[in-house]
Amino acid sequence: MIIPGQLRALVVDDNAYARAISGASLKKLGIIDITEAANGAEAILALMTMPFDFMLMDWYMPEISGAGLMSVLRDPRFGAPSDTPVILMTGYASRDTIVQARQSGVNEVLVKPFSTAQLGVAVGQVLEHSRPSASQSSAFL
Repeated sequence: MIIPGQLRALVVDDNAYARAISGASLKKLGIIDITEAANGAEAILALMTMPFDFMLMDWYMPEISGAGLMSVLRDPRFGAPSDTPVILMTGYASRDTIVQARQSGVNEVLVKPFSTAQLGVAVGQVLEHSRPSASQSSAFL
């Protein structure tokens, strides 16, 4: 069983309001250990600093986009856990964007705006299909 209170999430979006809404939804799901990053560079630094059970990220961001962030994350030479599950949240869910995201290693896609229930389903799916990280291993009973 997964215990939400023991999960660590990284929320990456250049829009502060979107980060706040995503964080509030995660808290409603019982996930309270949430780190926010305003761009891909901040996310990379966070990923190098600590393990996360999953990452929720925007695709279109200045400087380092979601595609750029995924190329760094999925490269084992980077040093962060390259198997960190990723949920893409985007307001631009074109076929091309979704195909590119999936090819880059995104595990699930949510179209903005999404409900807390939809986020809960996506989190459950990525955690079900991932192997436990350091913080997640103690979350299973």
